Amino acid sequence: MTTAHENANSESLKNLVDQLEHKPPVVLLPEFQRDFVWDLQQTYDLFDSLIRGIFVGSVIYGKPSFEMTLREVDMRPRKGKGSREKPKRKHYTEVEMVQASQMRGLKILLDGQQRTTSIYRALRGIDKVYFRLRPDWGDATILKDKSLEELLGEIVGDDSAEQLSVPLDYAFSFMKDLPMDDEVRDYFEGQTAYGVALIAKGDAEANKQGFRIFLQLLHKFRTMFEQPQLLSYYLLDMNLDKFTTFFERSNSKGVQLNFTDILAAKVFGSFNLREKFEEFADQYPHLPNNRELMVRGVALLKGVDKIDKGPLLKELRAQDFLAHWDEMTDLLVKTVEFLKSQRLIVAIKWLPYDNLLLPLMMFFRELKAQGQSAPSQEQWELLRWWYWSVVFSERYSAATNDKIVQDAHALQQVARREPPEAAAFARLRPTLDVSDLFSYNRSSSAVYRGVLNLLHFNAEGMKTQGLRDWRSNALLGTGVEAVKDLHDHHFFPRAFLRKTAKQQDDSDPESIMDSVLNRVLMPKDANFSASDKQPFVYLNEFLNGTSKIGKNSNLRQSMSSHLVPESLLIDEQQSFRVEATLRARAEQILQLIEAETTKAEVPLLRALLPRSTALEGS
Repeated sequence: MTTAHENANSESLKNLVDQLEHKPPVVLLPEFQRDFVWDLQQTYDLFDSLIRGIFVGSVIYGKPSFEMTLREVDMRPRKGKGSREKPKRKHYTEVEMVQASQMRGLKILLDGQQRTTSIYRALRGIDKVYFRLRPDWGDATILKDKSLEELLGEIVGDDSAEQLSVPLDYAFSFMKDLPMDDEVRDYFEGQTAYGVALIAKGDAEANKQGFRIFLQLLHKFRTMFEQPQLLSYYLLDMNLDKFTTFFERSNSKGVQLNFTDILAAKVFGSFNLREKFEEFADQYPHLPNNRELMVRGVALLKGVDKIDKGPLLKELRAQDFLAHWDEMTDLLVKTVEFLKSQRLIVAIKWLPYDNLLLPLMMFFRELKAQGQSAPSQEQWELLRWWYWSVVFSERYSAATNDKIVQDAHALQQVARREPPEAAAFARLRPTLDVSDLFSYNRSSSAVYRGVLNLLHFNAEGMKTQGLRDWRSNALLGTGVEAVKDLHDHHFFPRAFLRKTAKQQDDSDPESIMDSVLNRVLMPKDANFSASDKQPFVYLNEFLNGTSKIGKNSNLRQSMSSHLVPESLLIDEQQSFRVEATLRARAEQILQLIEAETTKAEVPLLRALLPRSTALEGS
């Protein structure tokens, strides 16, 4: 087996440019690579480092053996004519990719695009870059044994009449063409600002000296450009899995690339997946723009049983997206609307797992195939049980993909009123206890989000029709705009707990104050009103109208919708019993979780599962 360091090599700038200009090209970029973004100063710094012998990092090439759309490096001018043209692209089938790699040495630039493109653009004059000589070197006779590093004044973007400067693109063409001295003299005297200025002065000796310095610098650049050890690179043979993993692990400057970007490049020839993602995001800005989820949705519609990135990259083709994209997006929209209408989520931003949408999408697809427009009562009861069980058992927190496929198949069978496999639902058993609930303090957690959604779901059963605003007793807005302002606030304010830590019934209130047990969904400005006040004080301000936000005479109902005890309004000392208050709330929440999962009455579940595997208490 060949290790990465055994593939290490080096090349010259001349060789790099030759490869980029080869017809057909032998160095190309994957279509999904970000555009060239370096500014000119970064190019100046790069050549300064190259001349000084400072390591600029290795370039990494790959030789993939799978289909993909590739493009050339950016050769467009920065502005003016041609600056807005699309870089040239070509789609390579798997056979074409292998043939091009084996027969003409095609390789793909995986890392180092910005450096490579900057070098090319400077050496070919797309970006003008100049080597400016140090002002204290004026005698051509003592330049012979000096290095470019010793002679370097600065790398700049403009010519100078006061100080001799060498355009790097002319130095490169000199290396390639080796013109006669008279041709070089004509260029120096007619095209460089320094040479033109010397001719204008009529100082023949200074002009002669300037030309000799200019010519010596050109020869030094020729040596530099031909130096085979100047650029370090790795050449990697890569299959799809390695290719994807490389990009997922080596992204820099905040640019995240994953298998969907690579898949987009693969199918680009017939289906512009990236454009479809963007169109969906524009059309449904309130829905999750989870690209991996949408790709896996297409895979499930195709009938793929393995939805890990490797199998998806191998199996999915452009025709699969052409056949299933519209159906997938319709199902995604319908599923989210179902969850909202049935109050299983407050809003999409609080969805516990994006991935739980996939089995539900497959359920609704099968339901439509059975001629039903909506679930039956028994199917709804099972979906409700499945949803809360998935959330509170944290089913999709690890090793998710196989579980998604298993659940999708099981829910399709439920839609067809067929008995699913015995193991399909047997392990959906949340095992939370009160102490566990104290530990959930990250809003990204499925259980954390699940608790907030369950309170919203439960509020209807309490005849409050939903979570209520403590400032007005109005239902909390869950529309697109309202949700932007909906936050998970501490009802025991953090600042209050910190300043009263020694008076609290818990010796370390900071360890529990961020728990979901101390959170309620509320508009942002409600938090400003609570500030660092004890609950007894700010809640009575809400009740009596002494705060800036007005009066809520129905505050007890508002608090009850969130399972926050109204005794906080009555007993001032309860503001100093944070642990006991949160524990009592935890017990209520745990009862709700059990009622929707392990103790739920689900007739269809009993009918579908054999007695030997039926869930206890279900």
